[in-house]
Amino acid sequence: MMSAWDAVVVGAGPAGSAAASILASAGRRVLVLEKDHFPRAKVCGQFLSGDAVAWLDRIGALAAVLSASPEIIRAGSVHLPGGRSVRFRLPIDALGISRFRLDDLLANRAKEAGACIRFGQRVVSLSGPPIGGRSEFAIRCSSGDGIEEEIRARTVVGAWGRWDALDKQLDRRFLRQQRYFGWSREYAGDTQLLAGTVRLYLFPGGYCGLSRLEDGRANLAGVLSEAVRRAIGGSWEDVVRYARRSNGALDADLSGLGAGPRGDLGTVPVVFTAKPPTENGILMAGDAAGVIDPFAGQGQAAALRSGILAGETALALLEGRIRDEDYAAVYRAAWRSLFGRRFAWSAVFRRLMLHPALGSAAARVGGERLVRMGIRSLWGKGAAE
Repeated sequence: MMSAWDAVVVGAGPAGSAAASILASAGRRVLVLEKDHFPRAKVCGQFLSGDAVAWLDRIGALAAVLSASPEIIRAGSVHLPGGRSVRFRLPIDALGISRFRLDDLLANRAKEAGACIRFGQRVVSLSGPPIGGRSEFAIRCSSGDGIEEEIRARTVVGAWGRWDALDKQLDRRFLRQQRYFGWSREYAGDTQLLAGTVRLYLFPGGYCGLSRLEDGRANLAGVLSEAVRRAIGGSWEDVVRYARRSNGALDADLSGLGAGPRGDLGTVPVVFTAKPPTENGILMAGDAAGVIDPFAGQGQAAALRSGILAGETALALLEGRIRDEDYAAVYRAAWRSLFGRRFAWSAVFRRLMLHPALGSAAARVGGERLVRMGIRSLWGKGAAE
């Protein structure tokens, strides 16, 4: 069985749903293939920076997100291992909302716009050599029951997240770089202390963030270098114990909270880097185009923005405003203009925050000054108090 579409979007997270919403709203036939079933929990800081508000509005999803009563986050603090802390105000109010809720809302918005979304569909191969003088892609997907389907599409947006078997198939070089692990867990109880704030905690080889979600629960999400993860061993509970021993502020803030309804979630190895924005004519969006360090607080906003950019670029191709031979280069240039500087700054501070020896030395010598510089670089000049 074979079907044909104007565009296929692989992945229904924020980037994929944003791209699908743009294309479907313009009347294009869009198919979204998502390997999971929504709603589902996901490892994430579950933090929408103020920049995301404009992008939610652009795809017509802002009202639905606000109706979910997200936590309004106006300020934050960074807590160093030695006990010092740096407080800051956010230039624009951020939102705390779970991916369990957000991704479902965004996928529903894409569906309302006219996109066809198929859950439980894994893309097993994707190729796109020119056919008959026009760019056309051949996509094979499987629903897990052994039955495969072939799909043809004029353009493809790759929004499959941090890592997928397709990355290996495409021989993407980022897989060879230094790797990290991420985890998250929810806490219940009296979270009023966290109201309106996001708190970041540094510890040797990693860091984590704590903030409230739409229903008053707290979300803890962290990142740990592969070397430290191997040294700790054991479970994610062991990782949290290590973080609490290394940072007294984290230990104090978690001491009055209990386990939330969802257990620990962990990631496969993650590479924090900008990746090629296009691969074989595929427009990469969200984490598939680059995983920005969570401490930047911009991951989901960047996913929405890059998804919109991919949708707009694909639409320009479909409408004949960009030639087949030019559209990948146009997208690469636009993506790098939007995100290149942010990824570069993020990489600088990652070396300080995730390298145990270097990070400890930096904290002793000028921890507060470095943190303030990082806050201003990543969040805007008005952020650090």
